[in-house]
Amino acid sequence: MPRQLKGKDVPRLRRWMLKKRQNGRCLICRKKARKLRPCLDHHHKKKIKGTGLIRGVLCSNCNVFLARIENNSMRFGINNSDLPRILRNVADYLDSPQYPYMHPTEKPKEKGLGKSSFNILKKLHDAEYPRRKALEYPKSGKMIVKLDKLFKEFDVEPNFIKLVKKKKKGKKKKGKKKKGKKK
Repeated sequence: MPRQLKGKDVPRLRRWMLKKRQNGRCLICRKKARKLRPCLDHHHKKKIKGTGLIRGVLCSNCNVFLARIENNSMRFGINNSDLPRILRNVADYLDSPQYPYMHPTEKPKEKGLGKSSFNILKKLHDAEYPRRKALEYPKSGKMIVKLDKLFKEFDVEPNFIKLVKKKKKGKKKKGKKKKGKKK
């Protein structure tokens, strides 16, 4: 029969386990647990129908991480008894090779054409072709084929900047008016 601990026993047991059984390290991340607020971890009875028994000392980050895994596993239909097997599969999956395809949401951000290099190109273009229509900076802010060709023709290195998305103009949301005090 396991011994029921009292609250005052926790700090002493935590120090003893950390020093004598765990070489001062968190059992999950293996970092020095003393610097990372050590926690006495146990298998929760209430939420996940665990045993209530102490498993070891974890740093606070790993303790919270493990609690979230255990608590959320029930939401996703993973039984507590299946969790270790599933987590081993997750580790194998994360270590497995990746496919050579980039996900659409990971598309690199487009860079805009810097105005300083555009202005240099414009001066050179206007000097070389005074009768042609003056160059205009593209409304999109992006490099266009025509400008790309001109940058190469005039041997000017274009500079690029991070594009800032412009907010769409629309109707302003009407907020609630604050009620003032009546005089």
